[in-house]
Amino acid sequence: MTRAIVVAAALLGATQPARAQDFRPVIDRLAKAWERADVSAVGAHAASIGLSLDVEGRRTGPLPERQAASALRRLFDDRETIAINPGIAKELDGEPRRAFAELTWVTRARGTTIPQRSTIVFTLELEKGRWRVTEIRLIR
Repeated sequence: MTRAIVVAAALLGATQPARAQDFRPVIDRLAKAWERADVSAVGAHAASIGLSLDVEGRRTGPLPERQAASALRRLFDDRETIAINPGIAKELDGEPRRAFAELTWVTRARGTTIPQRSTIVFTLELEKGRWRVTEIRLIR
């Protein structure tokens, strides 16, 4: 009897869908990569269809990982990061599963002391059990 229960539990566990990756650790990794201006690490989280960028109203993409990294590199070339502060992060209902997160990015133009605040919005979609970035929006 006990063996039958163990076998039944194992079979039921095998038919359960795989648990999806939690999106918050992904956001933490993205925030750290953004703070270090690590465009390769940010680009590595791009969705398979590519990554769209919306920087101050100029929208491009979806771009493949390497092109997205190149576009982000140009963004980081002009600025130095003072701080990254987490904001709202939320998983949305519906299919496909989506999430978004906001970061406040405090920067200054290289060679200056005047801080500037921007909001970075990451839009993510669950792709094969992993959260992938579909869009990055920079709002000043």
